[in-house]
Amino acid sequence: MNILEIAQEAADICAVARPTDLFNSSAQNDQLFASVCKSALDGLMRKCEWQTLTREGTLNTVCGVREYLIDNVVPDFYALVNGTLYMEGDMRNVIGAITEEKWRQIKQFHIVDVDIFFKIQNNKICFVKDPGDKTFKFAYKSNAVCFDAKTEEPKARLTANTDIPIFDPYLVKLAIIWRWNKRTGLDYSEEYNEYQRELNKSYAESKAGGDINLGYNYGIFDDPNCGAIVDAKCKPCC
Repeated sequence: MNILEIAQEAADICAVARPTDLFNSSAQNDQLFASVCKSALDGLMRKCEWQTLTREGTLNTVCGVREYLIDNVVPDFYALVNGTLYMEGDMRNVIGAITEEKWRQIKQFHIVDVDIFFKIQNNKICFVKDPGDKTFKFAYKSNAVCFDAKTEEPKARLTANTDIPIFDPYLVKLAIIWRWNKRTGLDYSEEYNEYQRELNKSYAESKAGGDINLGYNYGIFDDPNCGAIVDAKCKPCC
């Protein structure tokens, strides 16, 4: 279902006039629904660590450069999945994103000769030392809340009636309904509670359907993972 269809179903439940155009209308009802729809999707994106929003990014560093603007690496970046920045072809991960206190301690007291440390600041990935010419892989949370109906391109914001939300349509509808009631001064407690119940259910189902790691690089100091693990680094000795 596209966003206009979802908004129209929400309007039916709220017993108000259906929106006819969310983005090219001057009607107050349409404009209010457009604002509520955008708020609903933005709220869902920020609320949970959705499996469907997890993406893989690639950072190619250049010798002599220690800071990299995240928007130039992955334009749809919202947040880093911490502990996932690895050097490609290497068993060691990059340590971070570290705190400001840890950053100052390393800069002041630690000679960084083996490990690579980084932090995220001012929308940049900043390394303690020059990482050189390397390729890094990392997982991140995307800010894409919908798809273009024609191109299927992920989008960070709604711009067309035909845009398809990345989240479950029923959950989006509930998110619109309680926000609409709140915006129009109506009691929204029952609708909000229903939304929260469905949100928790959907998020639990999303996490339960996570990927099984079939190519784990098992190192000496790694904690054993649970689930189906196939060692992609070491060959069996028998």
